[in-house]
Amino acid sequence: MNSNCTLKASLLIAITTIGALRAAPTETRSESETVKLFARESTITVLGRKAKVAALTQSNEEQGYSPEEVKGFHVEVVNQLPVPTSIHWHGLVLPNLMDGVPFVTQDPIPPGGSRRYNFPLQQSGSYWMHSHYGLQEQQLLSASMVIRSPKQSKVADAEFTVMLSDFSFTSPKDILKGLTVKKSAMNGKNRDTMSDSQPMSTAGQKESLVVQQWDETSKRLVAREVQAAAPDIDVKYNALLANRRTIDDPQVFEAKPGQSVLLRLMAAASATNFFIDTGKLDATIVATDGEDVQPLKGNFFQLSLAQRLDLLVTIPETGGVFPILALGEGVSLQTGVLLATPGTKIPKRPLALRPQRKMGGLDNTQEIHLRAKEPLADKPVQRSLPSVLGGDMMTYTWTINGATYPNRNSLNVKEGERVELVISNKTGMSHPMHLHGHVFEVTEIDGQKITGAKRDTILIPLKSTIKVAFDANNPGVCAYHCHILYHLATGMFTVLKYENADTKYWRPDGTPSELENPLELNNATAFWKEMTGLIAPSEPAISR
Repeated sequence: MNSNCTLKASLLIAITTIGALRAAPTETRSESETVKLFARESTITVLGRKAKVAALTQSNEEQGYSPEEVKGFHVEVVNQLPVPTSIHWHGLVLPNLMDGVPFVTQDPIPPGGSRRYNFPLQQSGSYWMHSHYGLQEQQLLSASMVIRSPKQSKVADAEFTVMLSDFSFTSPKDILKGLTVKKSAMNGKNRDTMSDSQPMSTAGQKESLVVQQWDETSKRLVAREVQAAAPDIDVKYNALLANRRTIDDPQVFEAKPGQSVLLRLMAAASATNFFIDTGKLDATIVATDGEDVQPLKGNFFQLSLAQRLDLLVTIPETGGVFPILALGEGVSLQTGVLLATPGTKIPKRPLALRPQRKMGGLDNTQEIHLRAKEPLADKPVQRSLPSVLGGDMMTYTWTINGATYPNRNSLNVKEGERVELVISNKTGMSHPMHLHGHVFEVTEIDGQKITGAKRDTILIPLKSTIKVAFDANNPGVCAYHCHILYHLATGMFTVLKYENADTKYWRPDGTPSELENPLELNNATAFWKEMTGLIAPSEPAISR
């Protein structure tokens, strides 16, 4: 018995020591100035049923972290999960080795370990954070990150953040397993009997769908019903979530009559794009991916996976209850929140579990009308890089420039260049493409030149080609990938590599190990106790 306890204690010390060695801070700061974020298990209720998920919380249980731009970013990530993790700060321009991508910019954070992230902030607005390890993002290991600045505080009288997620009672490991099964194994199966993890397809059959269109008369983005083929969808989910709550129990935000309200909408899903329906409230897009745009009005908007959309609305003087709905692309699932004025009676079931109409596919309708408020400085392109997106739903493999990751391929640039990325989608599905550590401007959509929105994530609809431009001003090895989690996991990933970049952490051969260590939430506590005999993930692995 004593030897067993000694072994377990030694194991815990070894795990913690490894974490400390790998997580040495780059800058020394006092404990009071550093926010600790704990990667840990959590529980939510999905349609009346308890479910184990993961979370990124501070000591006071607050989700995520909202720093002030002038004070910089100072976080210690503490891993209380029984498997490694790594947290990426989505959309931030930051020192490359602070980016949080395992086997690209750092080693994973081991169980019981921690890592500090200290760097100045160059941006303000709507951002988010999420695990970049394996399939943990599907288990909701993510959180919002609003960067505050004096400029941001003047946008509206009130503001609310809404994180949108997708949820399945099927484990991510089993979802991926179902997706990678050969298509031939599904031949002859009725679509209605397919499991949550199997791809959905309409085989080109037309049906009544709701899509976004541009109303030329009113110069607004609106919803219209059309006859069209539904888009291909990877995963059939049980529910969509808004701030980790389902449609039967929506969050209610209180707003006063006549107030202007800024809605920070964040698409933190793993495989779902969204339409945003503001209903009776006219809304104006004022920012995309944290970057200001020229005002664009409507009441029906597109929000691709991993993007952020800042909408400005005004509460009518008469008051009332105003649903803000997020509807899943290609399905009839929806989620949402309520804006309500004081004293207004909230209906018992204010939002239907499913809308009566099915959503169509996202396209370039909105993107073609967006304009950056502060475009990139006029400068000729010095390097043009191809990014050809390929794949096969039959075998479920996804490629960039003909190759599946892991590999040693890279998109190569030199510091100081104006770079153009030509992203061509040769597949039958849309792909939200995210470039780490940079902000780019959309410059051309299917041959039409524009001075478009500045972003870090751009949706490339099927058979579409979009050009983006950016300045190569952040040296390192920067991840570039599709943000559909299961496309990333099966190959649609590469890196943008600067000349003479530090590549000590870039080890593509390590990537497969992420999928070999799945986060089994139902058994995590038992696993941890068996391994250490001392603490469970719900208890702090490192002193607060």
